[in-house]
Amino acid sequence: MRAVRARRAPRVPAGVPRLETASASDGAALAGLRVRHHTFFGAPPREPGGGGRPRVAFLGAPFDLGTTLRPGARFGPEAVRAASAWWQYARDDAAPGSSGRAADGRPAEGWYDLDCRRWILRGVSMADWGDVRITPTDLTANLDRITAGVRAILDAGSLPVVVGGDHAVTYPAIRAFAGRGPLHIVQLDSHQDFNDERHGVRFGHGNVMRRASELPFVTGITQIGLRSLQKYTDTLDAARRYGLRTVSASELRRGGPRAAAAAVPAGVRCYLTLDIDALDIASAPGTGTPEPGGLMFTEMRDAARAIARRCRVVGVDLVEVSPPYDWAEVTARAAARLLLDVLSAIFDSPGGPIPKRPPRAGAGRRR
Repeated sequence: MRAVRARRAPRVPAGVPRLETASASDGAALAGLRVRHHTFFGAPPREPGGGGRPRVAFLGAPFDLGTTLRPGARFGPEAVRAASAWWQYARDDAAPGSSGRAADGRPAEGWYDLDCRRWILRGVSMADWGDVRITPTDLTANLDRITAGVRAILDAGSLPVVVGGDHAVTYPAIRAFAGRGPLHIVQLDSHQDFNDERHGVRFGHGNVMRRASELPFVTGITQIGLRSLQKYTDTLDAARRYGLRTVSASELRRGGPRAAAAAVPAGVRCYLTLDIDALDIASAPGTGTPEPGGLMFTEMRDAARAIARRCRVVGVDLVEVSPPYDWAEVTARAAARLLLDVLSAIFDSPGGPIPKRPPRAGAGRRR
């Protein structure tokens, strides 16, 4: 056999500095390399049994077995995670702080909102609890796992933020609040989702508000942004008998965010569910049942902000992002930003730390 000749290192021309590399023997990491993994807004992943209690806990619910038109919302949580990477929870080079510290030691720095001219979510710690494990065809077990996940977050003392998945995930999420006092539901959506049963289905995304209305601790439901066409009069009659509070898309445009807030009882404990198809089809094409004539992003954002400031929000979900139909990822990006804006309204006071004057143009740029 021929002896295997050791391969020579390439010759470096004279005058060219050699690259310094870490040796395998000492285990040092190569400088300048980062291991990337998606979490919501780059927040640290949950550490089971670890110390600390984040104020916000994100939970993915990759479930779309309740979809009646276009499937694909099961990929929504990962798409929103990826889109949220643009807005990082903390800088990679940030020194550990003393307030709102993340599980990995990085401070919750917040973001400076150039539109509002103030900092948002400073010191509000967050964690990504991962995704609920979804089993094919086992509807009951999947819904039970969503309930268990949200209940665990509540037991840990954090605000649950569930990212779906189709709108069917909202019912098991709300169910987790049993035994924790009365709850009012606020739904931003283009559809009423108040069907009782169609073709034997009772737990699809078109039944979710009907099932929620049957929970004994749910005291009422307010629906904002409705505009779809309704075919069955029994659903309309049931909604009237229940006493649903509604603000249509046209009424919201005329009355603004005050019209949305006025439809919600002041000071109630509120669960806020955000269906991305409340946005117009041009702003959010990546959804299972898109509707024309919908809200602009700022209209949906401002309505959600007004509601969050009027009542005590104890749970949030954002649903129906369907990446297979999301051209240029605009829907996932809108969903991620909407979550930050809503969380800011929940945690930040309107009179927060606003600079006396906006930053100077070009300030902080390297010359």
